[in-house]
Amino acid sequence: MVDQKNNLLEMLRARDDRASALIGKIAIDASEVIEEIGRRKPDPERRRKLLEELRPRWEKLELPIEGRKAIERLEDPRIRIVITGQQPALWGGPLLGISKALSVVVLAKQLETAGVPAVPLFWVADDDHDAGELDPGYFLTGQNPGNPHVGGRRPLHDLRHRQLPQERLAALSDAIGVAPHGAEAIAIASAAIASGPSAEFISLLSQLLTDTALLPVLPRWFRTLQRPIVERVVQESDRFRELVEVACREQESMGIAAPVGIPRGEPFFVIDEDGLRRRPHEMRRPVGEIVSQDPQAVSPDALLRTIVQDHLIDPAAVILGPTEFCYTLETREVRKQWHLSRPLWLPRPGLRPVDPIEIEAIAAEGIDPRLIIPGVDARDLICCAAAREEARDLAAEGAAFVDRVERLARREDANPALKRRARRLARNWRQQLTRLEQAIRRGLDGGVDTHRQRVEGHLENLFPGGLEPERHRNLLDLIAHQGTGVIDTMRTTLEQAAVRWDGSMHEFFIDSNRQSGSRALKGEQHDGQR
Repeated sequence: MVDQKNNLLEMLRARDDRASALIGKIAIDASEVIEEIGRRKPDPERRRKLLEELRPRWEKLELPIEGRKAIERLEDPRIRIVITGQQPALWGGPLLGISKALSVVVLAKQLETAGVPAVPLFWVADDDHDAGELDPGYFLTGQNPGNPHVGGRRPLHDLRHRQLPQERLAALSDAIGVAPHGAEAIAIASAAIASGPSAEFISLLSQLLTDTALLPVLPRWFRTLQRPIVERVVQESDRFRELVEVACREQESMGIAAPVGIPRGEPFFVIDEDGLRRRPHEMRRPVGEIVSQDPQAVSPDALLRTIVQDHLIDPAAVILGPTEFCYTLETREVRKQWHLSRPLWLPRPGLRPVDPIEIEAIAAEGIDPRLIIPGVDARDLICCAAAREEARDLAAEGAAFVDRVERLARREDANPALKRRARRLARNWRQQLTRLEQAIRRGLDGGVDTHRQRVEGHLENLFPGGLEPERHRNLLDLIAHQGTGVIDTMRTTLEQAAVRWDGSMHEFFIDSNRQSGSRALKGEQHDGQR
């Protein structure tokens, strides 16, 4: 297990009182999470309205039997809802999407086992108009089937594939190349083929998670239900911005990012007559008129989306990525002042596929495996003795000189100008000394260059491009090399990790040299609504 570095996560793990003031109850251990969710009673009236809107939508989808059962179970208002979400991506996209889906499935199962009935939902964020989010990710061949949907302001749900299915599948096959389970991956992709990326993503998730009760929800299904919230935002837009600004300033003062920032206008987009997503000020009609006469055209932005999702679905818990967690926090004062839902927020666990052969090879080079993380530089891991000694000696000499300068700032006979200058120079020179020490350790070879090159090769195999695999490696490419059994491996890893919900990264082993076991897809569990 290797932790992700994030100020918010560190504060949560430390149970910092300041973090508690931001998010409310901090629940990390599984027992705490179960207890907290168990005491959050769903609102029967909101559940009734939700099902009236969503039941007809779900009936039109191809869902596994467990999904159909989940819809029936939601009729009981005592059933808790737990939710996560992600933008759709081509061919399953990077592993992050399936990782989030498995996380909420695992949470629901954990609750069920403890006697707290729950149903997992997945918010497919296809209102987003950033077509770059559709990028399928990295393939081991170095090839990529491509993402023709670039630029523009058309929502992802409205995009349509330009190529014929056989052309797209051929490009995917070329990107996968020769892999032990390539035929399985192509078969999954072929069965998931749809007219657009969003529907295809939902179909693929359904295929891979047929034995789960995971239900998809789409932003446009909430256009009618969200109207009261949107109307209030329009009426009190200045107050909304003020409350977000208060929240942003507070968390930034604590070293926690505010990724979305303070909105300049209303926190939503309007789908214009051409189907493009535009800010209200870009429209010729008054925003109040749009909301009252054409509510189906209103598409929440990132900030308002979290409010709409939580207040209308009424989840007991939401699993959030690190960045998502930070911008969800920006809405906390709005929720508090407007009496809107504030579910239990849990940082999502991370999943990192690791080839143990590569780890062993790096360890054999004398490197602590705990230091093997994305972006690490072999020059920082391997330092020759002469460089280490030179860096230490220069750092000691420099520190003695900087200490002497810093003492000037504490002399009683020093005037304010000298004190300020001494403090400023001491601070800057300490930073420069640290950089110099790092540069010496990296820059002097001392016969270790070949050693470094070997390690760099292993690191590139583990983290192509120096990036975290879950944000980079394509899902179908992983299946092509590991078999569909890798999905079970990921789920088992999360089940074992779910003793603590603290956003840590969890490694699972993959095998690059031997064919891993592959389970058959449980297609017979579908109810035939293709």
